[in-house]
Amino acid sequence: MMKLKQLFFTPVFALMSLWVQAQVTGTVTSLEDGMPMPGVSIIVSGTTQGAATDFDGNYVLDNIDSNATLVFSYVGYKTQEIQINGRSVINVVLTEDAASLDEIIVTGYARERKVDVTGAITVVELGPTEGVSMSSGSAVQGLQGRVPGVFIEKSGDPTGASSNILIRGATTLGNNNPLFVIDGVPTVRQDVFSSINPSAIESVQVLKDASASSLYGARAGNGVIIVTTKNSSKAAGGEKFKVSINSNISVLSEKKQRYDMLNAQQRGQALWQASVNDGSDPNSGYGEIYNFDWNGDFNNPVLNGVTVQPFVGGDTSVPAGDTDWQDETYKTGYVYNNEISVSGGTDNSFHLLNIGHLRNTGILKYTGYERISAKLNSNFHLFDNRLRVGVNTQIFTSDETLLLQMLVVRQHQV
Repeated sequence: MMKLKQLFFTPVFALMSLWVQAQVTGTVTSLEDGMPMPGVSIIVSGTTQGAATDFDGNYVLDNIDSNATLVFSYVGYKTQEIQINGRSVINVVLTEDAASLDEIIVTGYARERKVDVTGAITVVELGPTEGVSMSSGSAVQGLQGRVPGVFIEKSGDPTGASSNILIRGATTLGNNNPLFVIDGVPTVRQDVFSSINPSAIESVQVLKDASASSLYGARAGNGVIIVTTKNSSKAAGGEKFKVSINSNISVLSEKKQRYDMLNAQQRGQALWQASVNDGSDPNSGYGEIYNFDWNGDFNNPVLNGVTVQPFVGGDTSVPAGDTDWQDETYKTGYVYNNEISVSGGTDNSFHLLNIGHLRNTGILKYTGYERISAKLNSNFHLFDNRLRVGVNTQIFTSDETLLLQMLVVRQHQV
């Protein structure tokens, strides 16, 4: 028996949940006045899934682990972590946290207290200690679902570099990508932001209103994402010397999303039934590809068996096929993400070295992605903090297989 197999691969990387999924709804209100709170950020701890409450304080989370933990956060209020425990409705009451309003955030060229900020600004903390999954190794995916009003449309790119980020909606007919300001250096290249290891990021500020244009000009018309990496001993937890190692492995599978397809013999049975229902002879319609063994009685049809012809119409150059293309196309994928950070500092100096290795084998055969990145931050305060000298370097290299077309010919002799 001869088989001709043609494999066509596309650059798709998909994650598939392997646990029991559920839907959770609820309402978030304030303890002080009992009023609903719009714009509260809800994330699923350890993942990039999340949502935000609507104008009435309601939220909906679909397809999440029934035993996961939800993190509710809002500026000026205490963050709450609540385990689902199989519940479908979870109502939350948030209390004010006056101390958090004294935190300092970056707004363009200045630093202000949260309580003094009047613009639409959201501060996001990334990293394994903030309940964000590090398996993706992407700062873009770590931002997803954590900023109310920010829409992130994921693509098949495992880096997140080609994801569509909309802060102020589709405001132009052309490019709607925001401006990125990384440690004071502006850039419109999203791949620079996506290449930073989340563990090396101190905070991310999202400027959503039009006031950002007064600082960065026309480039800020689509919003601004300000990224601050760890560059002080305070950001490193006040440690004089610290070594941090993060390592995790994720399993990728699409099997739960596969279509339930017929094989060649089952298709023959369906074609026979369709022909009998129409009152036509199945051998006359499909005899070139199937042999139907049946009693020939349309009033009381009985099918004894269906066999597949070895060649279509007897042509030896056209062998019959019985290939499960989903098995031939997909595979079990793995994501390996390993990072090591060495940091240390005093009141007058700070040094950070972060090295990361990310490998995504993909769920399509012969596709994959690998990235090696390194970040070096070092600074010194001289002359009683009157002069600051330092270096801020980000280096990364990647190898990605996006598209591969292969023609595989296998010959089987029966």
